[in-house]
Amino acid sequence: MKPIILYIDDDKANLETFNRVFRFDYQVETVLSGAEGLEKIKKLSDIAVIVSDQRMPKMTGVEFFQEVQKINPYPMRIMLTAFTDNEALLKAIQTGHVYDYVVKPWEKEVLKKVIDKGVELYRDRVEKIKQLKVAEVKNKLLEEEVRETFNFDEIIGADGGMAEVITKIKKIAPTNSSVLIRGESGTGKELVARAIHFNGPRKEGPFVKVNCAALSPSLLESELFGHERGAFTGAVGQKIGRFELADGGTLFLDEIGDLPEPVQIKILRVLQEREFERVGATRTIKTDIRLIAATHQNLEKLIQEKKFREDLFFRINVIPLMIPSLREKPEDVSRLARHFVDKYSRDLGKKVQLSGEAVSALKEYDWPGNVRELSNVIERAVVLAEGEEITSADLSQNLAAAIRMVREFEQSPPTNLREDIGQQEARELARTFKECRGNISSAARMLEIPRSTLVHRLKKYNLI
Repeated sequence: MKPIILYIDDDKANLETFNRVFRFDYQVETVLSGAEGLEKIKKLSDIAVIVSDQRMPKMTGVEFFQEVQKINPYPMRIMLTAFTDNEALLKAIQTGHVYDYVVKPWEKEVLKKVIDKGVELYRDRVEKIKQLKVAEVKNKLLEEEVRETFNFDEIIGADGGMAEVITKIKKIAPTNSSVLIRGESGTGKELVARAIHFNGPRKEGPFVKVNCAALSPSLLESELFGHERGAFTGAVGQKIGRFELADGGTLFLDEIGDLPEPVQIKILRVLQEREFERVGATRTIKTDIRLIAATHQNLEKLIQEKKFREDLFFRINVIPLMIPSLREKPEDVSRLARHFVDKYSRDLGKKVQLSGEAVSALKEYDWPGNVRELSNVIERAVVLAEGEEITSADLSQNLAAAIRMVREFEQSPPTNLREDIGQQEARELARTFKECRGNISSAARMLEIPRSTLVHRLKKYNLI
């Protein structure tokens, strides 16, 4: 589809000439006055470029463009002028929000070059607006989720490990400093990043996430910085990158330890100079973002192994934030569990609460998947609960199996039979422990018992 170009001139002969010269390149719309032009703009929402003569009766080109700005600010505006006074020309361009100008009488090649560039910038602008609108909708949903999950007053009053994290979030959120969030998988690093964004000075701007571990190096570069059409095989259209989309907001780089070195170098440049180029482009784009990064890896070790740049580490690690695992802070389990029960009860239109038995069962489990696993277990329990109370029977199969194993062990028969069972259990534990190469967490998952229970039994049989 040809781009739509609107041309305004009070001389009918000029309109006919413009239409004759450019009708094969564009969909040309022409009008004789600024008033007619404004009516046309109201009817056609996808005009790419507006070309207007400056000297017209009743409404000058500058006055016309000022009105255009109020109706539709997105089309690129080009002024045709006979001005020779540079100062007067510059003032007119600034006042009318003009993209460029062409001196009359115009030449086809000169004007076409300016129009083509305007069309390119218009398409760029429209694509960015589309993506920002999508991001805006997502951000509203994310903000609601963050407010639900990070109820500061409730969490600060708790004695759990997350209270320390929330206290630190409240201190660092109002700043623009880069933050590096570290913690095991499932500890809620992304939610913490969102909490920082939505409680900071950029909360009205976009929150844009990139999972660095989910994309190949070539795709990752395009995802972060964007690309021009034809930049590489398969680049059939222009793409706006995440650094560009996050302008004025926050860019969250999840699993930053997986970044390939060439991309690390480009990100370092953006953080230093606040500018970049799309893949296959020469035009430099300015960006204003707050960077929040997250990883479960030991970046210091990756630096020693020459897999992660030390200078980039210093740039992103301005404010380090460690998220504890549930294994380290078991006192958080019951509070978080009740929070998730309330959340999923509201979502499902149920009125459900945890029984004392269920809370005890949750505390016994080791939670290798951390908060994410706890959330999944509670969601399933709320869905399956038939009454108003969640019991241990409503919990996930793995958790229930682990609890049953603990109870069966505690209730096993005395004397000789118990000794036989103990020998069998010791052999099974030793075999599994060896098969998992001494990894206690892996062995616990394979045996479907809590990690703490496995450690207790391994010590009991002198296996560790």
